[in-house]
Amino acid sequence: MATDFDAEATGWDTPEKVDRARVLAAEIVRRVPVRQEWTALDVGAGTGLLGRELGHHVRRVVLTDTSAGMLDAARAATADDPGRYVTRRIDLTRDPLGERVDLVVSAMALHHIPDTGAILAAIRDALNPGGWVALADLDADPKNHFHSDDHDGHRGIDRDDLGRRLRDLGFEDVTAETGTRIRKTKHDVEREFTVFLVTGHLPGDAAPRG
Repeated sequence: MATDFDAEATGWDTPEKVDRARVLAAEIVRRVPVRQEWTALDVGAGTGLLGRELGHHVRRVVLTDTSAGMLDAARAATADDPGRYVTRRIDLTRDPLGERVDLVVSAMALHHIPDTGAILAAIRDALNPGGWVALADLDADPKNHFHSDDHDGHRGIDRDDLGRRLRDLGFEDVTAETGTRIRKTKHDVEREFTVFLVTGHLPGDAAPRG
């Protein structure tokens, strides 16, 4: 799968995706008490569209992905601010991040990760006490109207099930709302799809850290 995304990296940042990242970043900042002193982690960051938008609101952003091509594009896009952005090619379902962060975000990545339970546990383990999650993804799409017919990932994500999983992992104040919408045509039929945003935090004090 990483190879497929490598091939798509150079043309990934379409105006529609850039706009979607801006909308989701604004929703995250509205729902999460983001602090300028925080470090954020963008899981499945791709070219870093969401993390780059959030970079205006935090001290540092770690952009992670399994696709070398996507991360090459992310590094090029953030080259003028290397102190704020760092890229890491890592599969968090297998290897720990190696540091703690205050906020974990993700946009349209969870449904591409085979082991959802493993990535959610990795997200929890990467967070400081009181740390927040803000996970955006495609709502459940059981008939696979959104992706190509050979799509081998999840057919969207059930937002209520994701919320329950986060609560089971110890997250508090978990909420799920629609973050944005996408219009897409498949087999000559245009449909509108909803993208949810689930937020919540671990117990503890998300105090500023130097």
